[in-house]
Amino acid sequence: MEEPPKRPGLVTRFSRKLRIASNPESAKKRPQKLQKRHTESANIQQEGINELGERNYSIWSETSTLVGEARSRDHTDMLHGLAHHDSFDSLVDGTRAQLHALIDEEELDELELRRRTELNDKRKRMLRKLPNEVWDRIASFLQPSDAAHLAIASKILLEKLGTEPFQALRRPDNHQERVRFLNHLDRHLPEQLLCFPCGTYHRRLSMGEEKLKADFVNNPVYFCPKVRSSYLPRMRLAFGRELPYSFIQLATRYATKSKDHGMHPDKLARRWKDAESGWSHQSRYMIHDGRLLMRIRSHIFAPPKLTPTGERMLLYDREDYLPFFSVCAHWRDGELMRLVKCALSHVPVPQESLLHQMRESPRVRDWIIKPGLMARMCDDCRPARRCPECPTEYLLEINIAEDRHDAINRFKHVLVVTRWSDVGDGSSPTASPEYCAVNGVKADYDSFSHVGRRAVAGIFEARINGTIPGQRMISLNPKNTKFGEEGHGWY
Repeated sequence: MEEPPKRPGLVTRFSRKLRIASNPESAKKRPQKLQKRHTESANIQQEGINELGERNYSIWSETSTLVGEARSRDHTDMLHGLAHHDSFDSLVDGTRAQLHALIDEEELDELELRRRTELNDKRKRMLRKLPNEVWDRIASFLQPSDAAHLAIASKILLEKLGTEPFQALRRPDNHQERVRFLNHLDRHLPEQLLCFPCGTYHRRLSMGEEKLKADFVNNPVYFCPKVRSSYLPRMRLAFGRELPYSFIQLATRYATKSKDHGMHPDKLARRWKDAESGWSHQSRYMIHDGRLLMRIRSHIFAPPKLTPTGERMLLYDREDYLPFFSVCAHWRDGELMRLVKCALSHVPVPQESLLHQMRESPRVRDWIIKPGLMARMCDDCRPARRCPECPTEYLLEINIAEDRHDAINRFKHVLVVTRWSDVGDGSSPTASPEYCAVNGVKADYDSFSHVGRRAVAGIFEARINGTIPGQRMISLNPKNTKFGEEGHGWY
């Protein structure tokens, strides 16, 4: 409990009375009791405010608010802020300096233009001094396409060489040189596409709206007058599907030239299922260093314990004896089909019913043991494989997928065959080294020296998924055996 304040004593009160009697003014200044202190400003009425706290405005008064009075403007500071502290000659000098700089630039441009004009005139005189026979002799050492490029380099050279280089390109034996010459004009013709059978440019029918369809013959990119008498360049993707070379041109032109020259590689991606074979396929494309990379993933439900005849029915087309999945032109020479059959042999047997197990074996221990659901591939079929003759790589997998059509066994094992290929830069179906190697046109391609240590699968998956396959890469044909159709191991 708080103690009550003590009352001052008799002596204290007596001394206080004596001080008040000796100085009566101090009694007025010092109150006897605590009182609320009133400021002098509270009693003084503010200027411009009446007794009710309202402001008085007039049309001649300065703008103000209830927050506070408007601050007076210092017009002297405003005038000093507009003043130029340096000499007025500096303004004139700066303007003159800028004017002289512009004049100097114009004079330099005129001088440079004059110098280049004089240099061009000098070079023209030098070209005109050489007789036509000398220029014809120089062109005779060049390829027909290079001679044509030399002829269109300038008007003087065109006058000297004449039309002979262009007449040479019209010959049937110089068809490849004609295509090589026309490829250099590709960047100037976004609305047209080079037709290799004709050796000329055709106007695109639906520019920017081309679509890759299974029936590409009835849905052409351009109209070619030789469509019935020539072979349209294309490559096999899978059973019943092909990729016309014109779409490779459009995808590479989109990346190397401009958007108006072609179409995005993502528009080539497709998913389809073949009703005849039961295989499902998925294709995707991307551009790397000006070349088109392709990935095709094919899968099918793989039953266990297949006989050799069952494996052939599952893997091969009975008309051409080609695999249903995507392969390169060298699939017979290597160990691809043997590895696929090895992967099929690792498909585990599904778990049987308890009644069936009791009928098979009377021991209780055999009923409890359950077979593993995951397929374990061996060291022979697990690694990824690279074809030594073309930029193509394969990966075999045994995965588990859901079968919605089977109400009893919903989850089954699936054989997955993934193929990565580099199909070239779209320059020509007979001159692009990657495209020719994949289709078996040329046999002088060494994939391990051209591709290098970075695999095509690693480049593709790193760009698309951000990861690379974890399997090691080995050769698809380590013994370099080439049997072709004579060998029977693939079948």
